[in-house]
Amino acid sequence: MTLKIMSYNIHSGVGVDGVQDYDRIGRFLAEQGADVVLLQEVDTRSLPGFPDEHMEALCAGDHFRLLPSPAVYTSDGWFGNGVLTRFPAVFSQSIDVSQVGRQPRNIQEVIVNTDEGLLYLLNTHKGLRAIERREQINRLGRHLQNARAIPTVVGGDFNEWQLLSPRLHKLNEILVPLALSATFPTAWPVFRLDRFWVDPGTMVMSTQVVKTAESRVYSDHYPIELVIDLSAVTTRNPEKAFA
Repeated sequence: MTLKIMSYNIHSGVGVDGVQDYDRIGRFLAEQGADVVLLQEVDTRSLPGFPDEHMEALCAGDHFRLLPSPAVYTSDGWFGNGVLTRFPAVFSQSIDVSQVGRQPRNIQEVIVNTDEGLLYLLNTHKGLRAIERREQINRLGRHLQNARAIPTVVGGDFNEWQLLSPRLHKLNEILVPLALSATFPTAWPVFRLDRFWVDPGTMVMSTQVVKTAESRVYSDHYPIELVIDLSAVTTRNPEKAFA
């Protein structure tokens, strides 16, 4: 069974045309055939009308279910990460990796139950300062030291533009990094901010930056895509998934 996983910084739902529209983003992701989408910069603050309606639109009706992972709460709503999934989630939590004096950040940890078994997902959006990212990425690496015994995908906006960033070495030792081209800004992409890692690498079928007329406009980041084949994974011990 092949699964299409995407990661997308949706810029609070605001496109480069200045329009905030979760409906068009949700429809676009459904039309791309995504099974799971790791979202960054989901924002319900100051939305017109009722925020829940906008989140339902992001789900493209009942095509996806949204698993929210707020990093910021205000009286107007929340801001943070989220996972859209066509599969039932059997586990979901947020891990706070905020640094003092900086915008709150987290790691979203989700396990979904696909038709081919469990899939472990980590979705994250790292900080803007190098010293901040170093600690956040180290925290992610320490968490992955106790890797779950099921196929794993790590993705998100890492805000690391350097080709050979020293901050990513630990992740590259634990998981298989996937080569993808620049994703930001959409007008002239020069920075490779959005990334995927997997375990095992044998399940990877293809990767790409999704460049379409829609994705050129809907955010300042291009989404990235990963297609995996879970049937290519050697049988693991699912009992350890919840250790």
